[in-house]
Amino acid sequence: MNVLFDSRAVRVAVADDHPIVRAGVCGILSADPGIRLIGEAEDGQQDVELIRKGGIDVLVLDLAMPGRAGLSLLRQIRDESPDLRIVVFSAYDPVSHKDRSIALGASAYLAKDARPTEILATIHQVMERPVQKRSASAAGAPHTLLSLRQYDIFVRLVRGESVTDIAKDLHLSVKTVSTHKVTVQKRLGARSVVDLVRYAVQNNLVSAAG
Repeated sequence: MNVLFDSRAVRVAVADDHPIVRAGVCGILSADPGIRLIGEAEDGQQDVELIRKGGIDVLVLDLAMPGRAGLSLLRQIRDESPDLRIVVFSAYDPVSHKDRSIALGASAYLAKDARPTEILATIHQVMERPVQKRSASAAGAPHTLLSLRQYDIFVRLVRGESVTDIAKDLHLSVKTVSTHKVTVQKRLGARSVVDLVRYAVQNNLVSAAG
């Protein structure tokens, strides 16, 4: 049984730079009579322009797109459209990024291997709840300003993974990971991995990193 809210279909937009993924999600949404597909975007700029037109209840947002993307884009969307419900739909590790996305105003976080029924259920569920607001603690915390890649490496370092292992797992060079490590330490005011662990504990990030 399909649930309608306020006697109308839920108006949904999809932002993802992969045509096949976007087409698949749009197809799933279009098959539900309780959902009306409003529009699509393939990069951050198109996404912002689409949202500024209004008339959207829920945005299904990929974190990794060309142009401005990631949590920076999520932060901008939440600031410009405080009443919009955002479902982050990402291939990034939810253990690393789910809590941070929710803290910045996402209503839900879905991994890209989610089943069609889970995608539909999530969209209807977020319509039943108040819009997620950005938490005060996330407004200016240094770790919220890290890029997706930087935060991923930060979490892995705190978990105790070596630069070599991180590089191998992420298919990056050791030099690239080392450069990210230095950047992360500078932005978080840390001189060592021990300082990064201390930062994670002080900011209640241990559950995400542990």
